[in-house]
Amino acid sequence: MVLGPGDIVEMRMFGQPDMNTQGFIADNGELSLPLLGAVDIGDLTPNAAQTRIESAYREQGYFRDPQISLTLVEHRSQQVAVLGAVNQPGRFSLSSRTTVLDALAEAGGITARGARSVVLIHRGDAPRQRVDIDALVAGSGAGDNVLKAGDTIYVPEAPLFYIYGQVQRPDAYAIQPGMTVMQAISTGGGLTDRGSNSRFTIHRKSPDGAVHEVDALPTTPVQPDDVIFVKERFF
Repeated sequence: MVLGPGDIVEMRMFGQPDMNTQGFIADNGELSLPLLGAVDIGDLTPNAAQTRIESAYREQGYFRDPQISLTLVEHRSQQVAVLGAVNQPGRFSLSSRTTVLDALAEAGGITARGARSVVLIHRGDAPRQRVDIDALVAGSGAGDNVLKAGDTIYVPEAPLFYIYGQVQRPDAYAIQPGMTVMQAISTGGGLTDRGSNSRFTIHRKSPDGAVHEVDALPTTPVQPDDVIFVKERFF
């Protein structure tokens, strides 16, 4: 385990309580310490960093034989962040083979309104990536989504459709790729006892913002912001 930017460490010096301090490692790997100022401890283990700090105090003449303990309080440099439409957004510890799916699982999974395409943001100037979650689950590109320290996964909310009328659970739901009206009805819990499997209308917004009512078939593709009304069947 090595130290890196964002890690919080505590330094304590035996017999010198006024020297005790806690701080975080800057992006350039430096830690600000009493008397010494900035000391580069990035990419060192805690023991190696402790030795370097002791040497610095000794070589600069502040203490003849400093005895220091350096404790890692929070290992932020080896974490990834999962944000957006997940059940438990936050920062999570990183192992050597943590994948996008692993991190999403740590965050409690994607919410019902979360998109199935997420954004992977790398530390630094690396370009953002779009990651298709369903493709990963199917095993496509599994070797390309191992995370690195400082990565952030952002799960946007998916476009929504609205369904009401003769369905079990009228509400707003996320549109899945290729979704049809019949699949939308299934997402809404299916038809009620009085619901028709062929009589639907959609209130759909056109590019100019006007809303039009269109008749729909079970196979009609659902578009973002569609409002689907399921009518009663004829008896």
